[in-house]
Amino acid sequence: MAVKRKVVLLGDSEVGKTSLVRRFVYNIFSDAYIQTIGTKVSKKNIKITYEDVEYEIMMVLWDVLGQQGYTNVQRAAFRGSDGAIFVCDLTRKETLHSILHYWLPTLESVAGVPGVLMANKRDLSEWEIDVPDLEEFSKITGLPYMLTSAKTGENVEESFYMLGELMLLYRPVRSLEKDTKKIESAKDALDVIMEDFCKNYGNWNDGMAVVEANIRVIGIDMKKPKIPQLHILVDKLYRIEAYNLGLERAQKNKVKRLGIINRIKK
Repeated sequence: MAVKRKVVLLGDSEVGKTSLVRRFVYNIFSDAYIQTIGTKVSKKNIKITYEDVEYEIMMVLWDVLGQQGYTNVQRAAFRGSDGAIFVCDLTRKETLHSILHYWLPTLESVAGVPGVLMANKRDLSEWEIDVPDLEEFSKITGLPYMLTSAKTGENVEESFYMLGELMLLYRPVRSLEKDTKKIESAKDALDVIMEDFCKNYGNWNDGMAVVEANIRVIGIDMKKPKIPQLHILVDKLYRIEAYNLGLERAQKNKVKRLGIINRIKK
């Protein structure tokens, strides 16, 4: 089954976004720095098996201007995105801070989509970002990360394939678990999210008690829940699952539940 997904690459200048795209699409690398002005678009098809179905995903890669402050250009590029690759430079700690405080919030102001962090330039020795920094970032944001090198190709394809799977979780071609229920309102989405959390929690009664406690804290009106409140709930449930189920499973569950909210009939 063939599908098309738009992916934006975000991060400060000189972190290696263009080099990562060239390595992934053409399997080439150059040490010459080429500044991206505006956006550059490339394409590559990959195959991923998801729920026993093989999908051929055409990834349309938008390499976005890495200079902060050009928010009009950047937000225009973000519209219609299905996923994001965030890139930091392991030798410059400020590039990780920029993702947390600039690139992620700017993207989320336009599109809430799944993402993967590529911690690039692993081949260099003088790191300012260490693995505990990346682990903490991953726990805070819910974004999985991989150590990559555009120069050697290490973990470059793996990162894009990881995002491909997350995009199918977020926006499945077939309904999750062949669910025929239409998500027409925030109430419908809340119903499915509650059920999904309780199934993953292991014990239904204990899981429901956790959900109910968080609903009260957030102040969700069960008769008329609001979409922003659902996003808060999904984040809280993610943090609980990260502790109980492990980070990788919690991240996938978060992406899936955000996808449920995204299915609300506009």
